[in-house]
Order: sequence, then structure tokens, then C-alpha cells
Amino acid sequence: MKRFLYTVLACSSLSLASCKKYLVSDSPSKFPEEYVFGSESDARKSVNMVYALFNQDAFTSRVSTLFAGNTDVEVGLTVGATPDGARRDLWSFEATNSNSDLLSVWNNAYNAINRANECAFGLTTYALAQDPENKTYKNLLGEVKALRAYWYMLLMHHWGDVPFSTRPTRAGDNFYLPRTGRDSILTFLVNDLRSIEPQMQWADQLDYGIERVNREFVIGLIARLSLLRGGYWLHPDMTMKRPADFLDYYRIANEYCKKLVDQKPRALPDFVTVFMNENKYVKPVNSDVLYEVAFAPGSGDVGWCTGVGVSNGISYHAYGATTISMGLTPSYYYSFDTTDVRQGATCSLISYNDTLAQVTGTVTGITINKWNRLLVPTPLGPSSSKGTSINWPLLRYADVLLMLAETENELHAGPTALAQEALRKVRQRAFPPAVWSEKVEGYIATVSAGKDAFFNALVQERAWEFGGEMTRKLDLVRWNLYGKKIAEARNTINQMGQDAVGGVGTYAKLPDYLYAKRNADKSLTFLNRFHRVTGTVPAEYTIKTTWLRNLWNTTTNGPSNYALWQWRGYADNTGEAPVRYVLPLHSSVIANSRGILKNEYGY
Repeated sequence: MKRFLYTVLACSSLSLASCKKYLVSDSPSKFPEEYVFGSESDARKSVNMVYALFNQDAFTSRVSTLFAGNTDVEVGLTVGATPDGARRDLWSFEATNSNSDLLSVWNNAYNAINRANECAFGLTTYALAQDPENKTYKNLLGEVKALRAYWYMLLMHHWGDVPFSTRPTRAGDNFYLPRTGRDSILTFLVNDLRSIEPQMQWADQLDYGIERVNREFVIGLIARLSLLRGGYWLHPDMTMKRPADFLDYYRIANEYCKKLVDQKPRALPDFVTVFMNENKYVKPVNSDVLYEVAFAPGSGDVGWCTGVGVSNGISYHAYGATTISMGLTPSYYYSFDTTDVRQGATCSLISYNDTLAQVTGTVTGITINKWNRLLVPTPLGPSSSKGTSINWPLLRYADVLLMLAETENELHAGPTALAQEALRKVRQRAFPPAVWSEKVEGYIATVSAGKDAFFNALVQERAWEFGGEMTRKLDLVRWNLYGKKIAEARNTINQMGQDAVGGVGTYAKLPDYLYAKRNADKSLTFLNRFHRVTGTVPAEYTIKTTWLRNLWNTTTNGPSNYALWQWRGYADNTGEAPVRYVLPLHSSVIANSRGILKNEYGY
């Protein structure tokens, strides 16, 4: 099947150089830029070198997934009793400036940005100067501008104000740049993308479709960046603030969400199919996914560090094995309506053993069901692990619909008919038509009573819709709800455990133990995913797993280690204190800046 491959080897003779330090070239050009950007094929190879940075470990299993493991939805699965100096410290808000993951992501981001800067310069100075109406060159320019904006978004989200440049590095440049304010960076990025967007092509006009940055993705990215620009963020004085002109950026987001809905509408496909397509390497255009990162054969960690667990200790089968690091909270699992198809499609209570038999997981090990290495078209090999080639979605049409609903609600002091219709489209896809009257129409009528009620409904809808896709942290920060939602999750988990042990309380009807039976095809059927068994357990349900009882320590009569350790660096159970989600700069970044950069936020 045709796939968009980002191969650096094919571009090794081009003028784009890598970076030893952020925004610093480490080798001279081998060919003049007039030559590199003198043909469509060579210009495309140059742009492919920007995409290639998505295939590095810093993205495949770090900033795209593992860096997002500390919300009320997604969590890292192996936080220990004490900090370990590695990725688990990011999950518990205890990262230090010696964490090597911070350096690899920082360097990879600036490497991608500098390559994008090189391409933007070459495309505007040479390619488009010679052929100003060339649609291929225009789209390539839009691609590199969007990729640059995306990497800057990741940097700002994790490090706050960061060094900013849109010029390719040249000998004699000042390579030691200070931090630039996030508001200034986001303002530039939004305007930059607004200027190029009308000149870009839709996914159905491009080879490789949604595996290339396209016009609909850029429209959605403008909306997302605008909401970040108009949202809250943590300042060095440890306060959460939003800019005074935030409504201006809600208007921009609203404008661009409407633009996509008006100019390139599409129906939302079956929810399960959206992710089955990714597991099967199917990439439909004019569907839900607007753009997904394409991973070359042997690259990409979707279905390895995130997804359903598969063991293969002695190579019993041909599908390889996982090292699942990301999971979902029990409070998130039980927040779903039991008729919502997204619960089963998003949350997995099972994994697969060496014989590919399903086995019951733990209540603190609920995994992400959207990706499963067993579903790829051809088995990956008995000794395979990383490198599944399953793509990673960066933006979906459902996201644009919910951003439209959010901005309509904010700008009109309550939900308009357009906001309600956008929410309706998302919820109709989530429920069987037989229950639409209650779960869609009745629900929307109830939550549309006022601005706050509708906003709170959208906060929860985005959790249900995008669980496991690692967008939750970004949302919680811009809403200034991060601390509140962590506290809610932790308090709910503790209450679930207490009620399971005591047999009374808000969550006492949920399962204290989980019962399952083994089927002939090695699958499991659960007896009581949503209720406590109070009578006799049918004889065929022989598999018994301690469930919500594990969320309470009966020895100490206190919270379980899971609740104590998971968000350990954020101790406020009221949720009022700001979360220090901003990461420290790695010590080598500070040392190499010659005194320009320093750590803030109390590090």
C-alpha cells in the first residue's frame, strides 16, 4: 500500500543541515539553494527532511505520547515510590534538568524548526520567485510553515517562553537567542498560517492525502493555535493568566472552524472505524482524520508504547510484543455512559498473553484500545516491538466541531444553534440511533441551559472523544482546569476504592471484583464491567480479578499507592493551586546558551 515515506537518505545531498544545538547549523551546504529548490522533485525532498524529524524517538515515543501522561484521562503506568530521573518523573511532575528526554525533544524540535526555516527561505526566495503560481510550491510552503508552527507549539507547551526564529541559520548569526513571549510567538504563527492557507490544497488534491500537511489541517491548526493564544498559561511567578485580548483569538478560531465546516464539510464515520483504519494502514480523505503523522516501515511506536498490551516472551506468535507505558484512569473509564461506543473503542480491560489469549488487566492498568498491533495487515514478526508503522493522528474533524461549539458558546455568552449542532454531530456518532432521543437531544437540551453548563459539557465531551490521543493536557492548561481535574480524578479514585471496600457510598454499585469467562476463541467475556455482583456468580465465570478494591489500601485504611504516586508532585487535593506543568531546561541547554537562558518556574 502506498505510504508517504520520509527518508533522510534520499535527501542527503541537499543543503539542509542538522543542528548540534538549537537553531545552529553544523555543516555547510553541499549544493546552492538555487539548485535545491530549482525543481518540484528536489523541493519536495527538502521538505521531506522536515517531516523526517517525526520519525525520531524524541517524537515517536516521547513528546507525542509519553510527555502527556499526567492528566485526569491519560497517565503513565509505572510511576514508582520515588523519582527515577527518567520519563516517570514527567508523569509525577518531578522532572529535573538532568532528564535526558528533555534534551532529546528540545534538540529534535529545533532541528525540525531550522529545517523548516531553510525550506521556507528556499521556497520563497527561489522556487516561488521563479514560478509564483506553482501550486506545488505553494503547498510545500504551507507544509513547512505548519510543521514549524506545530513544533513551536510543542516547545511552548512544555517550556513556556522559548527562543524563536524564522530565519535559517547562517555563519555569523547570533545563535544564542533569549526567550520570546508565547503571546508574540503564537501571534506570529497564527498570522503566518492565515497568509498561506488559501494557497494550499485539500487532502483529496494531494498525493498521499492525509499523510501530508493539507489545507483542512492548516485551517484546524489555526483554530487550535488561536485558542492557545487566547487561553491561560503558567507564568514564571507561578500564576495562571490569559491575555487581555483573548476574545480576539476566539473570534479567529471561530472563523476558521466555520470556514472548514462551510468549505469542506464531511460526515463523521463510525468511531471504531477511524482507529481501525490506522491499525490497517487505511488513510481515507474527506473523513475524520485531517492529518496524521506517517511512519515509514520499521518506524513509529504507536501500538508499542501506547495501545493494547501483547506479550511474546518466547516468540509464540508472529506479532511481536509491546512495552505499554500509557494508560487511562479508572475514573475516566467509569465517567462514560455505558451506551457510549467510545468507551469500548478507547479503553481496554484486557491484554494478550504469549498464546494470544486475552487476559484481564488491572484497574490501574486500563490501556488505550484505539491502537492494537494485532490488527496490522501483515504480522510484524515474532521479535518485533517498536516500529509498528501505525500512523499518529494530529487533528480530527471532530476536534474542529468541538472547537466551533466552544467558540460559539464563548463569543455569544451561551450555546448558539450552531454550537448545539456541532455537539450534536459528535454525540450522534457516539451513540446508537435508538438512544439519540435521550443521549443526544435530551442531553444537549439539558447542558444548553447556560454558558457555564455548556462549557463544562464540552470539557467532558473532549475527554470522551479524544481519550488516549494525548490532547488533554493542552486543553486543561488553556482552560485553567489542570489542577482541578487532577484533584477531581484523585479524589474520585480514592472514593471509588473506599466505596468498593465498604460496600456503601456513591460508587458502591460498581464492581469490587471483576468476573470473566474464557471463550473457545481465547477471548474473554466479562460478567460485570459496570456493576457489583451481589448474588451467585455463574459457574462459567471462573476468572476473578480484584477490581475497584485495589484503589484503597486496607492495611493503612488510606489511598492506594496508585493515587499517592501518580500525580505526586501536585499535592493540592482542592485543585486550586497551579500545576507546574512547564518543564525545566536541560542543564546542557543552559550551559550552551552562554548565560542567555536560565531555568524559571522555581526550578
